[in-house]
Amino acid sequence: MKYKVAFHRGDELTLKTRVEKGEAWLDDDGLHIDGPAGRLLIPKNDVQSAELFRLHGLGRVIRVETRSGRLFVTVVRLMIGQFAFINFFKTGALCKQLSGIAEREQKN
Repeated sequence: MKYKVAFHRGDELTLKTRVEKGEAWLDDDGLHIDGPAGRLLIPKNDVQSAELFRLHGLGRVIRVETRSGRLFVTVVRLMIGQFAFINFFKTGALCKQLSGIAEREQKN
């Protein structure tokens, strides 16, 4: 399943952080994100953890810790500029999938 997402690669996410829009999906290789700067691939074995948090009480965001850094991603319904309507349930579903990958990779 493909998700419309807003994402940011970096150590910190605030209300002033500029995010990019893209399309994300999971497959046997890992997490793929197509964005304006090209395709980003995070291999399954690089995912260390994935956890949900609420950014200033406004919406759910997934913090993905990888071997190469930190990624913030959220599933959106609609995004106009930097203003986004977050899809609460699909963000939770994507986090469960990413957490499952991280747990399996930790066991191996």
